[in-house]
Order: sequence, then C-alpha cells, then structure tokens
Amino acid sequence: MAQATSKNANTPSKWLHWYEHHLRFWLQFMRKYRRCEPEEADIVLFNREKLAQALKRQPDGLTKEERKKLRELDRELKEHAHWMAKVLPELPQIRRRLKPPRSHWWWFLDKLAEKRGGR
Repeated sequence: MAQATSKNANTPSKWLHWYEHHLRFWLQFMRKYRRCEPEEADIVLFNREKLAQALKRQPDGLTKEERKKLRELDRELKEHAHWMAKVLPELPQIRRRLKPPRSHWWWFLDKLAEKRGGR
C-alpha cells in the first residue's frame, strides 16, 4: 500500500493539486494583507516546478479538465507577477542558483512584472 502511495505522490495530477492549493492560499493571503513571508511564495514556485518535472516524465499525465485548470492557474499567477516580485526580491538570485530554462516562466515573474510596469 505504501508503495502505491509513493508512486502516486509524484504524478502530474498530485502536483497540480498542490500547485492549486498553495497558489490559492497565497493569492488569498496577498489579497487580504498585501504581504507574506517569502517562503509562502517559494512554495508556489517550487510546486509549479515539481508539476513541470512530473509532466516531463508523464506528458499525458493530466486529463483535459486538469490541463484547463493548469492554464487558468498559470494565468492567475502571471496576473499577479507584481506581487511575486514584491515578496521575492531575491528571485534573480534564486534563478542564478537554479538555472531554469526560459520555458519555466514562473522563475521569471519579476521580469514579467517589470515588462508590465510593476502594476
């Protein structure tokens, strides 16, 4: 039984669940307080990264509905790039350490916020 749980722990569906959970929590907190601990923002980005890694291993790992949900969540995160840049001013340093590909846009939200004028 533990083995089945372990196998399911890294599925795209599971990481989508965690990404949604942490993104919604972070957005709710930011809407209410306009600030948060950097760790809360980190969790959102690292969950998105884990989801990308899971999708690389299992490209068909999400249902049509889950893919739609992912697009919606990604759109929401991009819309709030300015908040992410605000609470994670060390995002450039994180990026230098991780060296993510440009396709992993969530690590470049500060750049997106700059492009949009920081709102």
